[in-house]
Amino acid sequence: MNFPMRKKLPISVVIATLGNEELQNTIYHLNQGEGMPAEILICIPFDQAYRADSIATVTNVRIVKTTCRGQVAQRAIGLIQSCYPYVLQLDDDVTLPPNTLIVLYEQLNVKGLGNVIAPFFLIKPEGKHGTLYETGLRGFFRDCHARLICGASFGRKRLGLISSSGIGYGIPMSSGEERLIESEWLPGGVVMCHKSDLITHNYFPFPGKAYSEDLIHSLLWRERGCRLWTYLDAFAYVDVTVESFSMRSVMERYRAHAYVAKISGGKVWRTHLWLFFYCLVNITKLLTNK
Repeated sequence: MNFPMRKKLPISVVIATLGNEELQNTIYHLNQGEGMPAEILICIPFDQAYRADSIATVTNVRIVKTTCRGQVAQRAIGLIQSCYPYVLQLDDDVTLPPNTLIVLYEQLNVKGLGNVIAPFFLIKPEGKHGTLYETGLRGFFRDCHARLICGASFGRKRLGLISSSGIGYGIPMSSGEERLIESEWLPGGVVMCHKSDLITHNYFPFPGKAYSEDLIHSLLWRERGCRLWTYLDAFAYVDVTVESFSMRSVMERYRAHAYVAKISGGKVWRTHLWLFFYCLVNITKLLTNK
């Protein structure tokens, strides 16, 4: 892939991957923006490195072959090797509109050290909002579940916070004047920080899929005194995947939520309660479909 010359930004982009088929598209859109990152580090296990051959020749791409396997562990190696003062961690299936990278860079530059920033997420392909706050009867039941089961604040007060059960609630779109919204956590798909604020160790304590790693990451940032921001005028497009209701995936999600509850001073018994109702609802759905 050859790209026209664009303004080069002092940004290292770090992508942990197993060679997702959308990786090439992610790189393409990243380099087609109003500003190009100075480097893109593709962190991929040795035995999967051949899957990155299609983008290995792109000028600003560097392949980082890892001996480990796991999103957080792979990414940590890339973060350590990043060379520029601003670092963007990016999932391998995320598409950035042309102005997102430079807008996040400019906002973070204004905020200065000790700040972390993320865009607002839209769902491919229609561009629906990734985070919604529902009202009406459906919204009321969701509020009750969040408060009584998960231990979150009722209504809009929970937005952007981590509940005592270890579950995070996102920031919805707002039409108000305030466009930079501070929160307790940020989704991990697209996050930019200063290199000096990086968390460069493998902080995810379990094997398998890294559920809730963004909550853990956010807690570590905040322990260091960093402030976390969502910029509502910058966007990223992501896919929505429906998790299978299997014992393995359920228990992996549960242990991650329980770990977040533990390290954030929450209540693990709330996580047990969430697990019970989560299983109850999904089993009911399965029986109904039959």
